[in-house]
Amino acid sequence: MFDLWVIRERHHELLREAGQARLARELGRARRDRGVGPPAGNGSAYDVRQRKARQGVPEDAPRIAGLLEVNDISCWVAFEERFLVVEEAGEILAALRFRQDFERLYLGFLVTVPWIEERPLAIALYTGARDVARGLGLREIRAQAPRNKTYLKQAGYRRRRGGWRLKITDYSR
Repeated sequence: MFDLWVIRERHHELLREAGQARLARELGRARRDRGVGPPAGNGSAYDVRQRKARQGVPEDAPRIAGLLEVNDISCWVAFEERFLVVEEAGEILAALRFRQDFERLYLGFLVTVPWIEERPLAIALYTGARDVARGLGLREIRAQAPRNKTYLKQAGYRRRRGGWRLKITDYSR
């Protein structure tokens, strides 16, 4: 017998995914029309390798909230948490939540605009976290990400018990 609640939940999930895909297409079209988006046809050709990450400021919160909403995350998080961001032409392309204690920087979830490849933005953010940690006088960065996310390895992090780590004193790039 079918569970009506499960069917309704799956229906809402499919509608949400379709809405996100439609929104991503519309946003991509709008960016291309303004001349700042990826070229038509190939989103991976959009060159984000030269992007630099920076620590978010309070004025970034509304733009981070918009990015979170596009990724189906509550926008209030943008106003209560700290983020590293990558931006272009005044638009935030990716954000990485972080917190710190006396010795470590802890990296949380990563969100990106859906029409640009995640890898180069993620590498820019995880590499930029090193500079932020160094500037704060911290010794280590810890990140949580799935094992299949090789961009952490490309950014210099090492897989250790329970996550990824980067010792600031050992990093020689």
